[in-house]
Amino acid sequence: MENQTELYKIAAAYLHGFKKSKLKILLNQIGSLDSIFEYSYSKLKDASGLSLDILKKTEREKALKQAQLNLEFNQSHDIRSLFYTDKAYPYQLKECKDGPIQLNILGKLNLQNKKIVSVVGTRKRSPASKQIVEQLISSLKGSGVIVVSGLASGIDTLVHQYCIKHKVPTIAILGHGLKMIYPRENRTLAKEIIASGGALISEFHFNQKPSKYTFPQRNRIIAGVADATIVIESPLKGGSMITARLANSYSREVMAFPNSITQDDLAGCNQLIKTNLAHIITAPSDLFELMNWKINQQEEKAISHLTLSKEERGLMQTIKEHKEVHIDRLFDSSQLHPSIVQSLLMQLELKNYIFNSSGLFYSSRV
Repeated sequence: MENQTELYKIAAAYLHGFKKSKLKILLNQIGSLDSIFEYSYSKLKDASGLSLDILKKTEREKALKQAQLNLEFNQSHDIRSLFYTDKAYPYQLKECKDGPIQLNILGKLNLQNKKIVSVVGTRKRSPASKQIVEQLISSLKGSGVIVVSGLASGIDTLVHQYCIKHKVPTIAILGHGLKMIYPRENRTLAKEIIASGGALISEFHFNQKPSKYTFPQRNRIIAGVADATIVIESPLKGGSMITARLANSYSREVMAFPNSITQDDLAGCNQLIKTNLAHIITAPSDLFELMNWKINQQEEKAISHLTLSKEERGLMQTIKEHKEVHIDRLFDSSQLHPSIVQSLLMQLELKNYIFNSSGLFYSSRV
């Protein structure tokens, strides 16, 4: 009986022409999921008020065959299936009208009542993205936040890698079934995500191959499952921009790191900020402030330390030792080239750690 219920939950996702909103209406009318698959079409017509033509187009026999194969695959690979009414189904996705009817989850990570942040970006990332991603991810260690991304090349790969490095729980939402991993070079990374306590999630049949249609469909889960979406780098068009717009449509917070105005191929983040589709983020603390997520002093201290490079920490130490510090003293104390010091000071100002107190003098904000 338990297997039969599980089968019906999976099969409901394969009913032709029935998304979650329409399925909810049908279930409210007939009272149970079992009835969809066990009633005759004639009885289902009387109970639901839908025409025989619409009901036959659901292809429920085909849906059951697909579900049976998926159920057997899930059971043989220790994959959980969550139906949208299940208690463990993420509440963030329950709020999305077009959210998935069911999810296939490989991994033990519990998604219920967690703070979830999606971090996305372009496949063709810049060299600067590496430092940005590590600073952001390292700041989330011990914060109770789960990080979601899409296991794609580029930014997504960095996000998952740094989550594993800094012991931040991470989830990869796949644009294909769980029988495969795409891109192929991320197979080892996918295994590391599972081994680190994370999860791989797909709404697709286990045999579904990636296509130009499955990835945009996947993006709505990345946007919907999260309390906030952060875009690291993006061109004006692409998956990250789709995800950001979807997150806005779900009334979720969106944040974007500003990118250089000279990089036309990475103009997406600046466009999101310019058009008020995303809040600007220049430091991890901006996320906690926007979301009103409390962190204790020990975590705050760890975040402050981890988000600064060795050179930045050296400058901060000198600045903190004085009420005001002239830039010449910073040149001398750091023993770095003046142009590097000026660049580091600009980064510290953007991160809200220091301010230019008077001309060439700098003071600490922390």
